[in-house]
Amino acid sequence: MLDSHLRIPLDSQLLKTANKTPVLILTSEQTVRQNPQIAEQVAKKGAELLVFGDISGQSNLPFLMEQLSSRGITQLLVEGGPTVIASFIKENLVDEVCVYIAPKLLGGLGAAGINKGIAELNKVLELHYVSVKTFDDDIHITGLTNNALESIGINET
Repeated sequence: MLDSHLRIPLDSQLLKTANKTPVLILTSEQTVRQNPQIAEQVAKKGAELLVFGDISGQSNLPFLMEQLSSRGITQLLVEGGPTVIASFIKENLVDEVCVYIAPKLLGGLGAAGINKGIAELNKVLELHYVSVKTFDDDIHITGLTNNALESIGINET
């Protein structure tokens, strides 16, 4: 879980099950220093804190990927909002994109925030071997990035 400011509710279902199912929470050293009681309570509930140092404007994602790799984790599902998704794309850490589209339009603040992080991307993310499926009224689109193709030795030029 990405939680730089340790905002996870102490009564969340994720923490309630942390002693049975491993929970890793990525947070900043500054947050732990400023809120040692919260960090201690989260840890007592069974979650492991992955604490990154001061990175002054840089992403903490390389640290996260290194930590996951050292634990033998080779696949990661990133489910997040536009800012989180855009961060992984900017860091070139995406192998496959999977998008679900539901036939619903969001109004109000939900509509305004949908594309914010994605709109800040300054390069095109090309997808290959694209698949489109429907589930009732929902649409599921998947595609592989150049990263994925390079890792398996396919050259798409």
